[in-house]
Amino acid sequence: MENTTYTAALVGCGRIGYSLGLDKKREQPASHTMALTENSRITLVAGCDTDSERRSAWHTANKTAAVYSSSSDMYAHHSPDIITVAVNENAHLAEALAAIAAKPRLVILEKPVALDTIEAFRIQDAAARAKIPVLVNHERRFADDYRAARSYLPQIGNLQSIHASLHSSLCVYNPQEERSGAYSLIHDGTHLVDIVLFFLEAKADSETAISTETTKSVLHGHPVLTGLFRDEKKLVRQVTAHYSSEQCPDIAFTMSGRSRFFGFDIDIYGTEGRICIGNGYCKLYHREASRLYTGFYSLMCDKTATIPKKTRYFSNMVQNAVDFLDGNAPLGSTLQNGINALTVLEEIKRGF
Repeated sequence: MENTTYTAALVGCGRIGYSLGLDKKREQPASHTMALTENSRITLVAGCDTDSERRSAWHTANKTAAVYSSSSDMYAHHSPDIITVAVNENAHLAEALAAIAAKPRLVILEKPVALDTIEAFRIQDAAARAKIPVLVNHERRFADDYRAARSYLPQIGNLQSIHASLHSSLCVYNPQEERSGAYSLIHDGTHLVDIVLFFLEAKADSETAISTETTKSVLHGHPVLTGLFRDEKKLVRQVTAHYSSEQCPDIAFTMSGRSRFFGFDIDIYGTEGRICIGNGYCKLYHREASRLYTGFYSLMCDKTATIPKKTRYFSNMVQNAVDFLDGNAPLGSTLQNGINALTVLEEIKRGF
């Protein structure tokens, strides 16, 4: 199987599908196109987009692949092993169902799974009936820095708190964008919630139980909302949602749409250490005899810990797809993982 080349087709040639791969500041590959073409085991045979300019730009960069204006036309001409769905949130349901119906060996679906859990369950049901596996691109689950931080969890003892924060200029929730998903609670909040669940899974007695059940098995009850701030248009601009779980008594998600910067930060305290990780940094701390106070212990940066220089988040995700098709690895991010994250987000949204 390791010598097999898999064919792939892309639905959506926009930012995450293609153009983020042109950003010279980002760690590359940063788009599905570049990650697929970088992998020597994959041949990208086709792409489609409803926008003619995006189609043209993509085809210019991928001359050996065919290009189409619709996924239905593409599926009429190709039967790829992998179909990647990288469209806007409001098109996830239709395109995911169409991709499943095309009977590939694997569907790669951009996060969030769908606009809500009702749509997500429809996708899950269709995939189960057709026996088509779906890999959800919760990219931080595949990133080497987050994997290193997760592996460090035993070093920090019992969990005391996990505080996860997201800062941007996009409003946290706008009810007028309910059917577009153009608000940060779902757009970037999906990543924030999912990566916290990723850490909690590592501390659970049975990771399988968390991966196959709804988030109710991870986070207890309904969130307590504090710091709720609305702007002059009554749109939610800031909120903190507090949870608890068997793995950690204090879990807080803070999302702000009032910031003039983009920030994504996770701060985990254990009884023996601390993990700080976010965009562009990973710091691991452990308990040592204090250099400041006699008879006390302090947290010191663990200089023995290896911090990856590159995250390889997109490369690792695509390699996971290859390893799965080879029969050598399970999917690193499943539909159920995506549904778990959406469940938390919907619980928070109900508090608004």
